[in-house]
Amino acid sequence: MYPNHRDMWPNYGADTAHWRIWKIVSLPYWQLYGELFLDELKGETNSNGTCTYVESEWESNPDIERCVEYDWAIMVIAAMYMLISNLLLFNLIIALFSYRFKEVQNNSDRLWKYWRFATIKDYSTRLPVPFNKEINKTLKKRMIQEKRRIID
Repeated sequence: MYPNHRDMWPNYGADTAHWRIWKIVSLPYWQLYGELFLDELKGETNSNGTCTYVESEWESNPDIERCVEYDWAIMVIAAMYMLISNLLLFNLIIALFSYRFKEVQNNSDRLWKYWRFATIKDYSTRLPVPFNKEINKTLKKRMIQEKRRIID
């Protein structure tokens, strides 16, 4: 009742390397990375060079492939797939950058507030300008005297 295809039913001796699903999925997968396989889509070549138009031969023997036939619909579907997948990937990149920008913006705001607090705290403990100059001079003199006393 059901067809006995080697690539559909692995119990009949076919392994997963000959499944047609891998042939269907692998082409769009590699197209995402820029390998377009235009020669195969146009029907100019096959992967191993042996092909046939006889249906019984390519169904019974997994080493012989079906010859690729050119169809304009394949090129249109492949172009639409590439356009949609690239737009989705571009949208994903924009979303990731947007999230990262918001995260950096929040961190920079918190960091700015921290440094502002540290600066204000530092200046709140200092003396006003005319007094701090005199104190610094006296402190330097004391430090020099202390060093001389330790050396002697």
